[in-house]
Amino acid sequence: MPPPGWPRALVPAEHEDFEERAVAWLLDAGPAELRQSSLRQYPIALACYLRAYIGGALEGARLAYGQARTDLGPHLEAQALDATLQAVAAEGARLVALQREIDLVVEALRRR
Repeated sequence: MPPPGWPRALVPAEHEDFEERAVAWLLDAGPAELRQSSLRQYPIALACYLRAYIGGALEGARLAYGQARTDLGPHLEAQALDATLQAVAAEGARLVALQREIDLVVEALRRR
């Protein structure tokens, strides 16, 4: 049974096709340019790279949220600013969940 937070779209680490499917899942989770990268040949390297990439995106989302009122307040009506903050918060939550999933995949790949 996979641990809590395991990606729903990915087979458990014990599955015989885990590494192949993990690469496909990681490529779906990352930027399109990764599909052309040689990292796809090395599942653990791909997973570690993507963990850092998503960490950077999460840091960016937190920064954008923290600066939104100052940066956008003078330019947006209150309703638009609130909608922007909600959208950025939702993206941050998605990135946190994805980061957790990637961490679990990295751990599973290290155990193989």
